[in-house]
Amino acid sequence: MEEDSTNYANAEFLARFKELFNRTEDQSGDQDYVSSSQTLDDQSVRFSTSLNPNTIWAWPVLRNEESLTGTNGQQNGTSYPALSLPDPYSQETGMDYSVQIKLMKHNQMIRMALEFSGSCFLRNALAENNTESTNIIFDGLIGYVLNLVVHPSGCNVLLSLTQVCNVDQLSQIIRNLILPPSRIIQVSLNVTGSKTIRRLIQLLKRSCFIDPVVTALATGFSDLMQDQHGALVIHRCLAQLNSQQNEVLYKAALRPCVALATHMRGCIELNSFINSISGPYRDHLLHTITDNTVFLSQDPRGNFVIQHILDLQHPVFTKKICSRLQGYYVRLSFQKSGSHVVEKCLNSSDKGFAVVDLVDSKRLAQVAHDQFGNYVIQTALKDSDRLLYGYLRKALDPHLEILASHLHGKNVFKLIKDAPPM
Repeated sequence: MEEDSTNYANAEFLARFKELFNRTEDQSGDQDYVSSSQTLDDQSVRFSTSLNPNTIWAWPVLRNEESLTGTNGQQNGTSYPALSLPDPYSQETGMDYSVQIKLMKHNQMIRMALEFSGSCFLRNALAENNTESTNIIFDGLIGYVLNLVVHPSGCNVLLSLTQVCNVDQLSQIIRNLILPPSRIIQVSLNVTGSKTIRRLIQLLKRSCFIDPVVTALATGFSDLMQDQHGALVIHRCLAQLNSQQNEVLYKAALRPCVALATHMRGCIELNSFINSISGPYRDHLLHTITDNTVFLSQDPRGNFVIQHILDLQHPVFTKKICSRLQGYYVRLSFQKSGSHVVEKCLNSSDKGFAVVDLVDSKRLAQVAHDQFGNYVIQTALKDSDRLLYGYLRKALDPHLEILASHLHGKNVFKLIKDAPPM
C-alpha cells in the first residue's frame, strides 16, 4: 500500500514537472528573445522507486562528461555526478528554487544553462530575484559568457541574469563580452549571438554600459555591415539609441563607406544606414561617398548607392553628383550599371548637366543605338523641358532614318514619331 502511494506521488510530480518546463517561457513579446521549441519528454527526468521520495530526480545533462571551453579559452573537462535534490514541489509554497540552487555546485550551472530544461529552471530561479541564488548562478556562469551568448538556451539565461544581477556583476559580464572587442564582433556575426546582442542593447540602452558596448561594435563596423546578422546589430543601435550614443558609429562609417558601397551586402546596408542617420554626420558621410561619384557610378553595386542618394532629392548632393559626372555621361550610358545612374540624373532637377553633355559629345546617335543607351535617350526625351528637348531633337533628327531600322534605335524613333509637334 505504501509503495502504491509512493508511485502515485511520483507520477503526480512528473506531470507537474513536465507542465512547468513545457510552458512558453518568453512573456516579453520581443521576438529577439530566443526561446527553444523543445519539450520535455519522459526520458528527461529519471525516477527510481528505490530512492527516497526526497531524492527522486536528477538532471541527466549533469552526467555529461564532455568538456566546455570557458571565457578564458581553457578546456574544462569534468565529470559531474547526478544531482540528488529535495522534492522541488510543495503543495503549500510551490517551487522553492533557492533551496535547490544552494545545493548545486558552481561547475554544474553551465551544464544546466546549455540544456533546455536546465535553462528554464535557472531562469525561473533568477525570476525570484533572490540575491543569494543570483550570486550562486553568476559565479557558476561568469566564466562561460561566450558559450552562453551564442547558445539558443544559454543566451536566455544570460539575458535573465543581466536583468537581476548587481552593477559589479553586470560590469564583469560586459567586460568578458567586449574585451577584446573582437569577441563581440564574432558573436554578432552568429545568428543566435546577433539576436542576443540586439536584446542586450535594448536592455542596456539607459545604462552606463551601453557606451563601451557600442564602442566595441564600432571597431568592427565594416565586418558587421557586410554580414546579414552583424548589420542587424548596427541597425538595432540606430533604432534604439540616441544620436550621442551612436556618434561613434557615425564616425566609424566614414572610412569604409566606399568599400561598403562596392560590396554585395554592404551596399544594401549602407543605404539603410544613410536613411537612419541625420545631422552633420550624415552630410559628412554623403560628401565622402559623392566625392567618389565617378568610380561608384561605374561599379555594379556602387551605382545603387549613388542612385539612392539621388532619390533623396537633396539639392546639394544632387547637384554635386550631376556636375561631377560631366564628361562621363556618354561612357556611362553604354554600361548596364552606369546607364541607371544617368537616367536618375535625367530625372533630377539638375538634368541639364546630362543633356548638354550628351548633345555636345556628338555621339548621341551611337547612344541611341546602344542596348542600354537607348533607354537613356528615351528618358531624356520624356523628362526634359521644352528647351532641352529641342536640343535633343535637333541632334537626333538627322539620324532618324537609321534609328528606324535599328534593333534598339527604333524605340527612340517610335518615341519621337509619337510625340506632339514641337
